[in-house]
Amino acid sequence: MNLKDRLWFMKNHIFEKRNYLFIAILFFIFIAIFITLTFYHCATYISYYEKEKLTSKTININNYSKEKVELIKNIDHVVSVDLAMSNAYYNVKELNSITPGYINIFPLIDQNDIDIIKGKNIEQEYDMICPNLFYPHNAYEVIYKSDYLKGKEIVNKSVVINNETFTIVGTYDAKKIRNHLNECFISKNTFKKLNSEKVSSEGLTIHVDKQENRQEVIQALANIGITNIDINFINTNYSLIYISIFITIIILLISFSIIYNFIKKKLKYRLNNYGILKTCGYQNKEIFKLDFFENIILSTICFIVSAIMFAIIYNLIINNIPSLDYYIFTSEINLNINYLYILLSYLLVIIMLFIATKYLTSQYLNKTIKYLLKDE
Repeated sequence: MNLKDRLWFMKNHIFEKRNYLFIAILFFIFIAIFITLTFYHCATYISYYEKEKLTSKTININNYSKEKVELIKNIDHVVSVDLAMSNAYYNVKELNSITPGYINIFPLIDQNDIDIIKGKNIEQEYDMICPNLFYPHNAYEVIYKSDYLKGKEIVNKSVVINNETFTIVGTYDAKKIRNHLNECFISKNTFKKLNSEKVSSEGLTIHVDKQENRQEVIQALANIGITNIDINFINTNYSLIYISIFITIIILLISFSIIYNFIKKKLKYRLNNYGILKTCGYQNKEIFKLDFFENIILSTICFIVSAIMFAIIYNLIINNIPSLDYYIFTSEINLNINYLYILLSYLLVIIMLFIATKYLTSQYLNKTIKYLLKDE
């Protein structure tokens, strides 16, 4: 079948009333898959919240033996060993002329832990890096998204802390390392100088290169006789992930069942037409291609419309639930749409269409022409 014949055939079939119903069905299937995959995305973020926090790379030791500090430094995967330092909380009026801003200051132990989005990393004594989506307020205050500051708005801004002027030289993705949107970093030496009361000579903080090597370092510490370790347990709650996977599988099975049955009915409806095509010498694979490409066109149109509507409605709902703002601020949840999952939804539907169309065309078109032309 040449291209002209294919286009003529598809033009005369694609606008059938049955296909309008098919578009409606595909629309709801896409929306259902979008919702389940978005739930899976959020569930994964929440489940790995503790594991992916930057602090999960640290091990704290209480009442350490000073003669063993060099032994600790030589353990594989240990990046640095420092006196234990806790974060410092400050009021900085410069960042917001209406409401005083509050920021949490942390010492930056290893620059490799932070990927800079805007500007640069810490180089000078009074350099500071802050979240690219910055909210300089107390987490327990009423949160207004209109007060969020973007990276380009804060780079090169100055703030005064304990009479010292710091320059925000760069921004980072707070959600990537599970930091709150008001947590900034300065160099560890500057932190010690600025917050001597936050430095404990009775404890050590061991920084590990990767979180997955943390347990190996803890074992190495035990091997050299260090057992007074303040272990922060990494909680990974897999239940939400399992639930989201189960729901996704159920939705996909239901979706495939609906697609399969609709294509089956459509093929039965067109058996006479396909019988005529076969008597004219057309092969089964050519008829399959016609049906499959028709379904792809319909599903692509439906995908574009449903994806746009889903994004608009989803963002309207999320942005109008104030109770979620606290959890977004503290990076405990991530409700942003994962557009890779949106594209995955399209791929999954195309795969389901291919399997259903391939199987059903093979099942019906391999029968005799006489049978194809019978009324069923």
